[in-house]
Amino acid sequence: MKITRPGLTMMLTLLPSVVVGPVGCAPRVAPAPATIRRIAILPPCDATGAPLSPRTPAGVYATPSQNLAALLVSGAQNQIARHGFEVVDPRLVEMATGGRVPSSPEMAAEIVQSAKLDATVLFMRVRRWEFPYSTMRTNEVIVSLDVILVDPTTGRIVWQVRRPPKPVPLYGELIGGQADAVAADEVMKEVFAPLGQRLPS
Repeated sequence: MKITRPGLTMMLTLLPSVVVGPVGCAPRVAPAPATIRRIAILPPCDATGAPLSPRTPAGVYATPSQNLAALLVSGAQNQIARHGFEVVDPRLVEMATGGRVPSSPEMAAEIVQSAKLDATVLFMRVRRWEFPYSTMRTNEVIVSLDVILVDPTTGRIVWQVRRPPKPVPLYGELIGGQADAVAADEVMKEVFAPLGQRLPS
């Protein structure tokens, strides 16, 4: 992942609020449709549609980062379950789909449909994930991603959150993979907050 200069990062972070002004809040996201009961989480891709690879840590003494894809899948699984939805066992998803990484919501729907998994599919695209400074430690990670639920039968997007590039605060200075782990947990809490609670059957 590329490292941006602090001044440039700050300017890019503040620019939307300067241009849009006080009405530039993120649009409200409606809760997921009541028809959604079971969700299959597929591995996330990067902005180009390629599988995510571990981020190269900044600095010779930095702790090597964990697999970012695994951190995001685990965080999504925890948050979806907390909202009362059933999550398809990740091992079953991997076996049924052959570990394929979708590059688009349409491909995600095709993978789950061909695997005959009776579940709505979760597609994640990480557009940006980087430390704001080229140092060993950081107290935030700049993150932009899309989180999309797709009906595998119709290929229709039924719920989505698009997070613009902005910092994920870590509430303290962390190193390498520790920062990635905390940021993944925090950003998954944020993007799934509008999901809503699953209604009893």
